[in-house]
Amino acid sequence: MKVVVIDDEQNCRIVLRDKLVRLDPTLKVIGEASGVQSGIALIREKRPDLVFLDIQMNDGTGFDLLNMVKDVSFNLIFTTAFDQYAIKAFKFSATDYLLKPIDKKELLESIERIKSKNIKPNHNNGLLSIYESGDFDSIRLRSEDDIKDVQLTDILYIKADGSYCVFHLSTKDKIVVSKPLKEYADLLLETFFMRTHKSFLVNLHSVQSFHYKSLKLILLSGEEISVSRRNKKEVLDQIVKTKRIKLLKNS
Repeated sequence: MKVVVIDDEQNCRIVLRDKLVRLDPTLKVIGEASGVQSGIALIREKRPDLVFLDIQMNDGTGFDLLNMVKDVSFNLIFTTAFDQYAIKAFKFSATDYLLKPIDKKELLESIERIKSKNIKPNHNNGLLSIYESGDFDSIRLRSEDDIKDVQLTDILYIKADGSYCVFHLSTKDKIVVSKPLKEYADLLLETFFMRTHKSFLVNLHSVQSFHYKSLKLILLSGEEISVSRRNKKEVLDQIVKTKRIKLLKNS
C-alpha cells in the first residue's frame, strides 16, 4: 500500500514514518509534505492509496487541502493534536482520526481496518461538496470493531448513553459510537434532524405524530421518544413546517 504523510512538523513525519515501517512492512511511504500546497502537489504526483493528514498546518488546514483536491482516490487518516475536529473529519469521510502522540495500537488497528474491510473512499459523497455546502447524505460511523457508511435517511434517532451515542437504524440495527451526542448535533442539525431532548436527536422524516400534552413523539416504527419542555416549542415549529406529521394537542 502506497502511503503519503502530510504534516508541517518534521519530527511528527519522521516518527510516523518509522512507526509505519515497523508495524507493517507492506506499507511503503512514497512521499512526505509539510503543508497544504506541497501536499496537493504530492498527492497529484504520487497517487497514494493512503494519506495521513495533519489538520493545523502553517499554510492552511487539512480540510483546505481536501477542498482543493478534485479526485479523492485514497483512504484518509487524520492525525492531529486537537480533538475538536473529529466530527468534521468524519464529515470528510475519513477512515480514522488519530490524536498525537499517535498510539501504536490505534495506528495498527486503523491500518488493519482499511486492509481487512477493503475500505474505499466515499466518492458518492464527494469530499469537496460535503464540506463546502453541507450537502451530504451519509455519515461514517466508527464503532468498537467496525466502520460503516450510514445513510442519514436510515437513522431513526440517536440516543445519548453517557459519553457514547447509540444510532438506531431503520433496519433495527444499532451502532454504538464513542462520541457524545453534542458532536453529532453540531453536524446533523444542519439537516433534517431535530433535538427533542438532551438525550435524543430524531430524524424528522421518521416521525408519525407528536403528542403535545404528553410530550411524546411517535415514530413510524412505533417507538416513543421523549420531548423536553425546553425543546417543546422548537419541536412544535418543526412539526408545523412539515405538514405531514400529525399534531395531537389533547393527548
